[in-house]
Amino acid sequence: MKEYIKFIILKLRGAGVIPAFSILLCALLFLPALLSCGCSGRKMTQEKLAPRVEDMSSGQIQLTITAEPPKVELHKDMLLTIKAVSPSDTDVTLPSIEDRLTGFTPGGVLDDEPVVADGKTTIQRRVRLTPVLADEYRIAPMAIVYADRRRNQSASGWFATRPIVFERIAPVERSPGKDIEIVMKPVWIYPAFKTVAIWTLLAMLIIALSFLGWKLARRIHRHIKLMRMSPRERALFELSELLSKDLAGKNMIKEFYLELTMIVRRYIERQHLIRAPEQTTEEFLAAVGKNPKFSHEVVSRLRSFLEAADLVKFAGDHPTGTEISGATVTATEYIEKDSPVDQTPDGAGQRS
Repeated sequence: MKEYIKFIILKLRGAGVIPAFSILLCALLFLPALLSCGCSGRKMTQEKLAPRVEDMSSGQIQLTITAEPPKVELHKDMLLTIKAVSPSDTDVTLPSIEDRLTGFTPGGVLDDEPVVADGKTTIQRRVRLTPVLADEYRIAPMAIVYADRRRNQSASGWFATRPIVFERIAPVERSPGKDIEIVMKPVWIYPAFKTVAIWTLLAMLIIALSFLGWKLARRIHRHIKLMRMSPRERALFELSELLSKDLAGKNMIKEFYLELTMIVRRYIERQHLIRAPEQTTEEFLAAVGKNPKFSHEVVSRLRSFLEAADLVKFAGDHPTGTEISGATVTATEYIEKDSPVDQTPDGAGQRS
């Protein structure tokens, strides 16, 4: 690992990074690994602790009590093994330890099958002990009862085991000091990632729907505002919006002329009830030329305006800035000076 760190430092120096920063970066890179090695080494040290073994005997009976782990850890169960080795003609009875425990709760008892070998019988009992909060962890003395089954001799008796007191391992390896205090107020628990993701998506969806609703409300409000305008007011409003886009300045001349002529055509349709947007230029000029509401001067100006716009839209003509300004002025003056149609029966078809 040292050689690898040296290699990284040399590479960083070659790249122009100062040595102090290189060392700091390497330390940050390998600190988690070193800490994990230290923690794993400490865990291995704890795991290497040998079980606690208590040997006792009475005559030819050998009793062994094994506790693993050897000390009480509140987050771990303890496995207690009681093994008795006696002559084959002697019966040994292992006691119940439920009323012998202090600081433990039995979690299960398992008796192995007796094993007979070399004139001796081995019996074994395993008990799982769960530690609880207590001032002392202790197994009180137990009575081991035995009986001899030989014909020429009948003997029975019992002997007591020694009390076993266990040491408790603290939850932390150091003194808690003054940093630990009792907190009575509620503690904030961070929500799970899934919960955060769901609420984030819901918030984004609400924002998107709110934005769409705002846009729709603006369009509806604009539409209502336009519907309440007179044809002249609406045309002048659309013309001001077109000029604010500055299509000519963006070199979008064709789009500018298309919008400009449509504003004039829509105005004529609303003001004079002629379906100008659906007609070609020739059809429109023929229709207005026969209509007494349009003077020859107005028809001539509209012809020049629309034919010049067609050259830009369909023939690829490139008008100058003066011509673009002139087209804008022509459309504006026509809309401002034009008069609405008199819709009364006596004045039908006459200009006011």
